[in-house]
Amino acid sequence: MGVVVMGVGFCGSFPTSTGLSYREMIARAAQMAYRDAGVAAEQIDGAVSVEEDFMSGYSIADEYTPDQLGMVRKPMYTVPGDFLQGLGSAVMQIRTGQFKTMVVESYCKASNVLTKEEVQHFAYDPIFNRLGVTPHYLAGIEMQQFLGCSMYSATDIAELAAKSRVKALSNPLAPYATRVEIADVLRARAVASPITELMMARPADGAIVVVLGTDDAVSESARKPVHVIGSGWASGNSIIERRDHAISAGTHIAGRMAYEEAGIEVPEDEIDVAYVSDIYAHRAFMHMEALGLSPEMLPVINPDGGAQAGGDLFEATSGARFYDAVRQLRGEAGEHQVEGAETALVQGWRGVPTDTCAVVILEGEGR
Repeated sequence: MGVVVMGVGFCGSFPTSTGLSYREMIARAAQMAYRDAGVAAEQIDGAVSVEEDFMSGYSIADEYTPDQLGMVRKPMYTVPGDFLQGLGSAVMQIRTGQFKTMVVESYCKASNVLTKEEVQHFAYDPIFNRLGVTPHYLAGIEMQQFLGCSMYSATDIAELAAKSRVKALSNPLAPYATRVEIADVLRARAVASPITELMMARPADGAIVVVLGTDDAVSESARKPVHVIGSGWASGNSIIERRDHAISAGTHIAGRMAYEEAGIEVPEDEIDVAYVSDIYAHRAFMHMEALGLSPEMLPVINPDGGAQAGGDLFEATSGARFYDAVRQLRGEAGEHQVEGAETALVQGWRGVPTDTCAVVILEGEGR
């Protein structure tokens, strides 16, 4: 059974959103998505909510989302993980035949969190890995090992971070777009050597809502459908001490699953535009290598500026990339449109200390 993106809505990204509650952001994104899909909330069969209580500031945060989505007393499944994992869950639920349409939602209200790094500490093993230092220390170890085992240098990492912010100057949804030089990135405040402050994505607020449906549902209402032709997600070794920190095993496995489902044999020849998690700049290169994407593809990697320019939306970060991928395949990405984009890859990463990743492959209607 084919699954199609019928509509998308995005409210964000904002460095802070004092004028909007997270409920208002979700409601706005939902209204955009339903309008884009040509449906009313009453026509949606069920929902998947993607969020983590810690980053919401509310206990059992997903209980507060059905109202905004118009999903009261309808089936609702919660995924405390990456947005793309929630999307994959919705795809599988549609393929069971029990649902004709599903809505997937995720949001971030990082500006409500005063001590983000203290919250991140809770993801580490309390005995062996919660060391009382910055939780970014693991990313520093990753970057050191990656540089030692690859052809890249710290200057290459800094160049990617700088170019991501510069090329996003034409993207109105990228709050951290700015003109910055490679030397500025290298000289910025050290966070977890060799990672500097300008090699990391800064927190942002936002909400993403996506409407999915069957081929039949699309023929009835969708304006510009985009097809989900491949998906997969996986985790690398959960034990930090036993993990190869120079690679992303989770991305490799998830990518292989998505490629097989999509019938893609040579990614570089068949993927027109790609989005990879760059919450830390070095991770973009790690994910590209795991997906079989060479440096020659950098011009079509994260054309929206990625998280470096768009901000770290925690669970919703890959949702922002997914939103831009859909716009690319519709030819609606504005000044950062990739010419001739017909097939897009979107990869998401759960963040330290995990190697939990997901990959989705999309195809435009005209392909």
